[in-house]
Amino acid sequence: MSELSAEVRVQVARLKNLLIDVARCGALNSPLGALPHSHLDPMEVQAIWWLKAESLLPVNILAERLGGIAPPRLSRLLDRLEHAQLVQRERSVRHDRRRVRVRLTEQGRALAEQADAVVQERMARLLMPLEGEQRSALMDLLEGWVEALGGKGRAEEAATSEAAGDSDATDANDDAPAPHPARSRPAHAQLAAITANAA
Repeated sequence: MSELSAEVRVQVARLKNLLIDVARCGALNSPLGALPHSHLDPMEVQAIWWLKAESLLPVNILAERLGGIAPPRLSRLLDRLEHAQLVQRERSVRHDRRRVRVRLTEQGRALAEQADAVVQERMARLLMPLEGEQRSALMDLLEGWVEALGGKGRAEEAATSEAAGDSDATDANDDAPAPHPARSRPAHAQLAAITANAA
């Protein structure tokens, strides 16, 4: 914090206070939390949701999407989802068969659609207190923020993959169609759709 300008420090303090106020309103609760899937735990639902958003993910990238969970825990989670016929693991035949990627089954996609409908409902409730123009302005700001974060995040992700000597992300791109821009940013796509419907 010491190298930050006075202006940025003030903004950081404002953001912290805003986040505290938002949390008091219950708006920081995960929209994926407590979904109506009693046989799945929240982390399993999150894995399914990410796979719906991004189609095919190398296991190391899925681990990052789930908050950096440890490989043994992710392996057990995927075992349970595979046993329930919700996901399937695939080994790369083109490069290194030790590299594993994960995709949803038809059953998994159907469950992800149900989860997604609940998530969108919850997000809509967060946006409805704002007027149409305010919602649009908020979306514009968030899109700019996500784009700024995305540039930095993609560079860090590439550096992490390269440092680990892991080219799973490249393998996935070799065998799968390029993701739709909205799929690479599921929250952005959902918020934009909700805003359009609510405006």
